[in-house]
Amino acid sequence: MASPGSQKLEEKLVCSICLELFREAVTIPCGHNFCQKCISNHWDKQEKEDPQGEEAYTCPDCRKGFKTRLELKKNVSLCSVVELVKAGEVQASSMDVKAPADRGKCPRHGRPLELYCQEEKVCICCVCTVKECRDHHRVLFEDERKKKQALLEEFLEKTQQEAAKIEEEKRKLEETTEDIKESSEKLKSGILNKFTLLMEALEKQRRQTVETIEREQATALGQVAENWAQLEHQRATLSQHQEKAQALLTCTDDRIFLEDFLQLPSETLEGLPAIEFNAASKVDPISKIVTQVSRLLLEDLPKSLNPEVTGPETKEPMEPKVPAVLKAGPPLLECELRAGLLRDHRDLTFDPDTANRHLQLSSHNQRASHPRSHNDQGQNHASRFELWQVLCTQGYSQGHHYWEVGISSHSIVVGITYKSIQRKKQGGGHKFNIGKDGSSWGLQIREECYLAWHNGQPCKVKEPLYKWIGVSLDCDIGRLSFYGIGDKMKLLHCFYCDFKEPLYPVFWLCEGRTVILY
Repeated sequence: MASPGSQKLEEKLVCSICLELFREAVTIPCGHNFCQKCISNHWDKQEKEDPQGEEAYTCPDCRKGFKTRLELKKNVSLCSVVELVKAGEVQASSMDVKAPADRGKCPRHGRPLELYCQEEKVCICCVCTVKECRDHHRVLFEDERKKKQALLEEFLEKTQQEAAKIEEEKRKLEETTEDIKESSEKLKSGILNKFTLLMEALEKQRRQTVETIEREQATALGQVAENWAQLEHQRATLSQHQEKAQALLTCTDDRIFLEDFLQLPSETLEGLPAIEFNAASKVDPISKIVTQVSRLLLEDLPKSLNPEVTGPETKEPMEPKVPAVLKAGPPLLECELRAGLLRDHRDLTFDPDTANRHLQLSSHNQRASHPRSHNDQGQNHASRFELWQVLCTQGYSQGHHYWEVGISSHSIVVGITYKSIQRKKQGGGHKFNIGKDGSSWGLQIREECYLAWHNGQPCKVKEPLYKWIGVSLDCDIGRLSFYGIGDKMKLLHCFYCDFKEPLYPVFWLCEGRTVILY
């Protein structure tokens, strides 16, 4: 191996452009040295890239510019040193340069390497030319170097072009990033402004509605107070008249009795002004609008953000969690939705006083059957349905409640109603009236589909027949949801209403059907 001194000397004699020992070394004014051909090619390239530019000729090492192309002169001393190094004749007191014995020699024949074999892509000696590479295409080092150098320069030019393309693509990505951020900020600002205006409008209407109710309350209570005061006055006057009448009854003089009797008042008490409390009629239009807004916010808005969501409570987890304790009965695959609903589960019982006399209730009033052979189960009275219907004992006016119903087959109606629902048959037959007016809501289970009834209007739901129906009632929001329960929980229909009275579960059963409360 070469000594460290010779290596450092050779490093100083290497052209920074071709990375080889100087060939025809020249020195430019800034003091840096290059091969004459290398610096000439460098400046030729600069002329092509910027023919009119000021200081178009630069030093590749220090980037110092020159306005005109310099006349290159051979550095005789430097060329001599290079020749000495190549010949291995450089010696100094601080270094001992000895080229390896096999440097530049053929590893197989020990002869100097003189040619390049293009087929084998190796440098060869004269022996190789007559033995291994006799039929191969052989060229001088310089000729092959020119070809390889041209390819290398072409490669460098391509890499520079690719690098420029990469920088351009990066610039485009930066612009795209800025556009995305700017567009996102505009969208967020617009949506936030809309939500702010909506919340302000809702808050304003809430405040005005409360003020309207309180104003109507104050007016009605003021009238109550006036009527109360008038009644107090009439009561005091009446007491005085009673005392006079009592005293007159004890009078023994007929003349005085008759004269004093004529002084007793004969007029009747004045009627009291009617007390009017009209808050409900004034708030009712607002309440209906709020119900519609609730449906938009709680059902339509989540659907628009996530089309896979079928309702406000129907989010299915990827991996359902099974609750530790189940309060309802059906043996089903559990999911997070049902587990959440079961936290508000209610144990219902049928009200035997409302059951149609052909319906049979179990001893615990949690099973209702309609046998095909009719056996009267009780006498008719005001609370009992003439229709094949039955109410539950429990009623709800606030909060969230959930219950589940097992059904034997189709031709059953599950619903909720105000207690004032009509008990009598209207016309012939025993058809249900659940959902046929504005005070009840029902889900009719048919053989081929479901019909959701309210206000006499049916909404068709095309789903398979489920043996278990879940009912979720949120009185505060005004939402009634029906679910089909099978391997998964499916929202069948959702009502949004302004509930004004306590709500009771109600059922209609065709002949041969059974309903079980869980």
